[in-house]
Amino acid sequence: MATITIVGGGVAGLALAATLSPEAHTVTLVERNPGYSRVPTAFGIWPFALDALDRIGLADELRADGLMLTNGVITADAAGHPVTMTRREADTWLITRPALLELLDHAVPDSVARENRQVDDPAELRADLVIAADGARSVVRSRVWGDAPRDTGVVAIRGILTTAPAMPPDQMREFWGGGKLFGVGPNRLPDGVGTNWYASTRRGEESPTDALRWARAAYADFPDLVSTTLDAADPDTTVVNAILESRRPRSVVRGRYVLIGDAAHAMSPNLGRGACEALVDAIVLGEALNEHGMAGVREYEQKRRRAGQRTRAAASMARRVALSRRASRVLVRLGPN
Repeated sequence: MATITIVGGGVAGLALAATLSPEAHTVTLVERNPGYSRVPTAFGIWPFALDALDRIGLADELRADGLMLTNGVITADAAGHPVTMTRREADTWLITRPALLELLDHAVPDSVARENRQVDDPAELRADLVIAADGARSVVRSRVWGDAPRDTGVVAIRGILTTAPAMPPDQMREFWGGGKLFGVGPNRLPDGVGTNWYASTRRGEESPTDALRWARAAYADFPDLVSTTLDAADPDTTVVNAILESRRPRSVVRGRYVLIGDAAHAMSPNLGRGACEALVDAIVLGEALNEHGMAGVREYEQKRRRAGQRTRAAASMARRVALSRRASRVLVRLGPN
């Protein structure tokens, strides 16, 4: 049987390991830091990603663990007058990162070998196929493709509260203004419905304590929902990350190496589709390998390279618009609805 080594045990790596047929492949999953994240912030799972999960029998489990979001509201302030754009019938499922990882982890067959270690040189991996599912700072991409992601100069500050937000339970709200963005919505936590929140602006990475101190002052003129959320935020349930974007590769396949997920198309989070694209990458690749063997990598590239890069480019544009000084003008042109 063909041997496959997956580098990275996040969303993309686990989804691929769960899709690959144990009758057709000998699979090894290598992860340097196994386990689920400390802060249970939420992922949005769009319908196209839920359809992919349905093909491997996990869609119903995700619905059981998640919350359905039916509309999203973006509000900016133009000369003191509120301008709002609403997206109805969004039909997006929110699930915490730990819950999604656990769901995928449990679906991985027992036949998959697990290794807990850092991969420094992918050339040393003895496998017919090496899948880079090791994120935006992919060691495999760095060594084999010879490039690195671009730091956008923008930071994402994210956190959770154990209490629900003062808004409809199926709604996400996002506020744009003054080169800053703030989003808030529901989050299904083990003890009930809580709050998922995030902020983004042109700023460097720093500690959660320092980031919250800055945010409480910087967002003081935003609506009460924002200041109330930040006042209740705790550094222990807050994470801060620089936003990285990958460069456009000519190919996501090079010899025996294949890029999936953030290793292929690390993107700004402004469309909420990073986890979705990673899931679809992994499941499409797994299905192609199950059906066509090693030749399936070419089918995967044909189906997913342009799709992932289009979303990466669109997310980059959305980030620039949301953080621009002209964000409210964009919403005016789009028109409230």
